[in-house]
Amino acid sequence: MQNVTGATDLEESVIVVLDGTAATAEMVGEMTRAGTRVTAVGSSFRDVVAVLSGDVYVMVADLADPEQWDTAVLRAERRNGPVGRVLDPAGVLAARAA
Repeated sequence: MQNVTGATDLEESVIVVLDGTAATAEMVGEMTRAGTRVTAVGSSFRDVVAVLSGDVYVMVADLADPEQWDTAVLRAERRNGPVGRVLDPAGVLAARAA
């Protein structure tokens, strides 16, 4: 069965880079209600508090630090299985690469 991200529930998980907006928090909620295994990563506790639930694995990381991002991905895979997609609605990771 495919979920709203296009990932197969039993095979892949999704990482969402939080940007502090209600729209991104709602997207996380929609995905978890659809059965997607979601890891939400924000740069501050304030970012992750909006998506805290028993169904979402949340982390705070300095997204400008490649080592912290790599650690977040590793932890997401250990917890939720292979990451099939990274959703970054505000382009936080793209800004880091620029």
